[in-house]
Amino acid sequence: MNTEEKSRDPFFGEDLILQALSCSTEPTAIYAGENVTIRFANAGMLSLWGKDASVIGTPLISALPELEDQPFLSLLQEVWRSGKSYSVTDAPARLIKNGIPVTDYFDYEYKALLDQNNKTWCILNTARNVTSRLEHQKKIREKEENEQSLLEEMAATLEELTTTNDELNHSLKLLAESREQVRTIIEQAPVGIAMLQGPDLIIEIANPVILKIWGHELSAVQGIPHKTARPELEGQPVNRWLKEVFESGVRKTNNEFSVFLRHHEGLREAIVNSIYQPVFSSDHQVTGVLIILEEITDEILERRRSEKDQHMLSMAIEAGALATFYYEPDTNLFSGNKLLKLWFGLADEEQLDLSIAIAAIVEEDRERVTAAINDVLGEGSDGNYFIEYRIFHPHDPNGRLVQARGKVFYDAKGKATSLNGTLRDITEQKKEEQRKNDFISVVSHELKTPLTAINAYLQLMQRQAIMTENTAQQNILEKSVKQVGNMSNMINGFLNISRLDSGRMLIERSDFDLKTLFAELEEEFQSRIHTHEIVVDQLHSFQLNADRNKIAQVIQNLVENAVKYSPMGSQITLGYSAAEDNTVEISVSDKGMGIAAEDRERIFERYYRAEKGQKGIISGFGIGLYFCREIIELHDGHISVESNMGTGSIFKVQLPAGL
Repeated sequence: MNTEEKSRDPFFGEDLILQALSCSTEPTAIYAGENVTIRFANAGMLSLWGKDASVIGTPLISALPELEDQPFLSLLQEVWRSGKSYSVTDAPARLIKNGIPVTDYFDYEYKALLDQNNKTWCILNTARNVTSRLEHQKKIREKEENEQSLLEEMAATLEELTTTNDELNHSLKLLAESREQVRTIIEQAPVGIAMLQGPDLIIEIANPVILKIWGHELSAVQGIPHKTARPELEGQPVNRWLKEVFESGVRKTNNEFSVFLRHHEGLREAIVNSIYQPVFSSDHQVTGVLIILEEITDEILERRRSEKDQHMLSMAIEAGALATFYYEPDTNLFSGNKLLKLWFGLADEEQLDLSIAIAAIVEEDRERVTAAINDVLGEGSDGNYFIEYRIFHPHDPNGRLVQARGKVFYDAKGKATSLNGTLRDITEQKKEEQRKNDFISVVSHELKTPLTAINAYLQLMQRQAIMTENTAQQNILEKSVKQVGNMSNMINGFLNISRLDSGRMLIERSDFDLKTLFAELEEEFQSRIHTHEIVVDQLHSFQLNADRNKIAQVIQNLVENAVKYSPMGSQITLGYSAAEDNTVEISVSDKGMGIAAEDRERIFERYYRAEKGQKGIISGFGIGLYFCREIIELHDGHISVESNMGTGSIFKVQLPAGL
């Protein structure tokens, strides 16, 4: 990974990459140094570890001491020394979460990022918890094995039933004089067997297996006509079939027949395989009917559930307007559902050469897609495929923009056998995002001009009120100017969000002393904030390499938030302290209403506003803290909050000194 080349592109620099990694749903971390110090970890990785952001900046073994007797640290150190990346799938890891040891399985990669001298400057760690996948695959294998076993058993049973039927007929003929011996054979048979005699089909023999299926005791049915003994069959075709077999002498076989059987005092639905075999006398007259019965309810219901799952999956794919694809690298054959073939303009053949599908991709994106496919199928890949590209669209010269996600499947030897996945049309989504950003930018710019004029007029009126010593008017104008300032801050916030979304938010670093910056901010706050007591902790010089104006904006935003959410006259404290790992922690604390636990993890999201307590009466759009987080992350830093309801909050910003 050559970040130096990408950094020349102002729209795709290292800061933007880190911002993207932070927003990724995939657990991601960055380490540096032979002692494997954590330099970055997104929310997914912190959740995977069961840790919070306080571990960033500490050696991995200090943050996760439970890894000491596991191979991860030595692997990372070897990657750091050798510059050779390492990846593995389905690997176990023991972690401590909420104080409880947990063993999960992961696909993870340690990617060595090299500088121009081929020396490792950091390690990119990506991971995915695949415990549920392994469990699911195990269940699928067991299910497939069970189904295969059931199919084999069913086939064998049907064969056995036929064989048994033939054997029984032969035995009945040979042992006509030894009925007791026949009864013993039937009693011990592994399938349900009953013997019905005469035109009334009187139950003469019923073995334990068939009695269990019927839900009857032998004493309640033996010697009684089948129709009378089993009234639960009224309205069902069984008695009619038995009569037809007796009258015609033709055997009847039913496979997967659904019937309602007696169960306690009610009925239950069952699925059975049955054979109704006419029994002939020596002069070829039908004397009775032999019933051979096997219940397969559980097996059939399991099969139907599997079919239902497949049907629901197909419905979900269709409802989500997803195109599906399947690619076999050994044969280079590519296939997909109807929607995919429609998008790519492919023929209806079941499988096509991959090159035909690649030809449907916009020329500028073909090489990138081909490289992505080769990478995900190559050695060292984590098997996850994700890319966005354009395909030809007859009604849009820019093409159709699609988002592809896929997964590589491997054989027992670890060789890639297929790449399966889905494509989603995100053309309109991207256009809508661009229209939204353009709208915010235009409206914000248009609002700033009249707002600037209003502010100038108000300031002019303030000076006149001061000259005339009109105290009431001064008070009104002071509040008006404050509201104009609030509106200006909101407009600037929207402009900043627009710049962030379009990639135009740039960090202009310079070396400056935090002590000087805090002194300036203290003077500013005390001159314009008269409702609260602003306290700046005793400070010492600390040189920081960062964007001075943007760091000042973050501190101003945090202080203004504290003013809004804390009672009049309360104290707001701000300060900073240096850490041993060449970082600095800036803090702003208040004695306000606090933040509910369920809101703390989300208050840095764009447009998110907590709805607990009194906050519903305070104006705002929920972009201030989001903007603060984006600025801090562009500086490779981290922002967090500690809070208790009713006692106040502490916002903390960790920044690398950068010197």
